[in-house]
Amino acid sequence: MRSLFIVAIAFILAGCQTSAELQAAIDQAKPVPASTKTQIVDAARDYLVDPYSVRDAEISYMQLNKHSGLHWLCVKANSKNRLGGYAGRQAVEITVRDGKLYGYLVNSAACNNSALRWQPFPKLEALRSI
Repeated sequence: MRSLFIVAIAFILAGCQTSAELQAAIDQAKPVPASTKTQIVDAARDYLVDPYSVRDAEISYMQLNKHSGLHWLCVKANSKNRLGGYAGRQAVEITVRDGKLYGYLVNSAACNNSALRWQPFPKLEALRSI
């Protein structure tokens, strides 16, 4: 178990970026491909308690972490919790590897960066009409 923890920490540290590298990645960010958006919507059906209640959804542009070679983006949305009430907008950082969703981090500090560019994510909100 200890070796698994050490491997996990090494993986996290290998992906770290300096603030200058992060800003450069944000400046070079591109809109998220449609195929990645589709994967996010499909994953939301399994991840969210009530995926059919999503509202106020936004998606950031996709950045490249040059250290890890992984792309990353953020999604903000509001959906209902287990008690049936809206929980407030939550931000999730999503990593992408070779065009496939690779992992996620809820309430990532990277998603709170004011330099991120955002666009509406109507495809995620469209789950309401299914």
